[in-house]
Amino acid sequence: MIEQNEIDEKLLAYLLDELDDVEREEVKAWLEECECNKEYFREFQRVHLEFQWGVYAREVKSDFNVLRKKLRKHSSLQVWYGVAAAVVILLSVGGMLLWNSGEIEEKPVQVAKKVTIQPGKSQAILVLSSGEEVAMGNVSRQLEEKDGTSVVVSETGRISYQSAEGKGGITKDTARVMNRLVIPRGGEFNLTLSDGTHVWLNAETELRYPVQFNGKERVVYLKGEAYFEVSKNKEKPFLVQVDDMSVKVYGTEFNVNTYNNIETVLVTGSVSMNQGGKEVLLKPNQKGVFDQVSGKITVADVDVLAYVSWKNGDFIFRNESLNSIMDKLSRWYGLEVLYQDARLQNVRLSGNLKRYKDVRELFVSFEKISDARFKVQGNKVIVSSK
Repeated sequence: MIEQNEIDEKLLAYLLDELDDVEREEVKAWLEECECNKEYFREFQRVHLEFQWGVYAREVKSDFNVLRKKLRKHSSLQVWYGVAAAVVILLSVGGMLLWNSGEIEEKPVQVAKKVTIQPGKSQAILVLSSGEEVAMGNVSRQLEEKDGTSVVVSETGRISYQSAEGKGGITKDTARVMNRLVIPRGGEFNLTLSDGTHVWLNAETELRYPVQFNGKERVVYLKGEAYFEVSKNKEKPFLVQVDDMSVKVYGTEFNVNTYNNIETVLVTGSVSMNQGGKEVLLKPNQKGVFDQVSGKITVADVDVLAYVSWKNGDFIFRNESLNSIMDKLSRWYGLEVLYQDARLQNVRLSGNLKRYKDVRELFVSFEKISDARFKVQGNKVIVSSK
């Protein structure tokens, strides 16, 4: 029987790309043995990535591999991850950890006592097929569409659809009954479609979908960003349509972002990106990007947590440009960002923040690891050089 410590060792080497082809296939075979192995690996990967991203900031002198060697002096990887978890806490907003000459030094973050910049909240506008607009929030209610489908809104702010009973079920007319869910700036929402597919919607997002799926395909239309956990149905594939490009799946978890280029990040399963008759397949932990100017789709291996953590209430930035980071923060906190030094937009930073925490805490941390200075005036953020 394989010891747990040996499994952890193999998984860590797999994440660090230190295995040969045979060893990588062994790990993949272990992952396919059962869902519990996949779940264990996701948690293992989460701890690893949070730790790695924390020490990635440029003020940290040693890289992750050096730190791992130091921590491996302990008797087991369970101890190793215990130490790693402690370091993650120190690295999170509220404290900065600097690695210098093999010593760990904690420097407390001082947060100015000012009015908190309010984060977003669960909110949306549901547009029924009649054109009626209904504000969604944390209030339970039940609506009915013209085909008899019940639209149920829970107290926790989730929408689900229940087909009409005793009214003939799904008909040709049902397929024409479309709803639209609009998430404003500073909002988020989630819903369960009639087929059981779960969808998380980020700020400044719009999803249009039928109240009941009919025909050979399940098609929804997206603008913005959404995370999909698709209900399996081999006979009826699921399509996310973005302008003239579509993401096709049968049952999987993935994220689609259309804020700039059209970007798909696959967590589990398999999907394809289709545009103009061209089809590109993605594997788990890969990102596909469709450049609307060149018309090309490029694929790259990525650490998925940075792309999908928003649905679990986190911001995780890994070596990301300040411009990209501020765009994401602006949509959630409703910020207006002004750069007094345009060069700062290209500064690359790493950091973590809970979505419902005060964003000032992240700014304080960024000031410690970069030449940027953040001045907050109401909901306006002025970024300048030190």
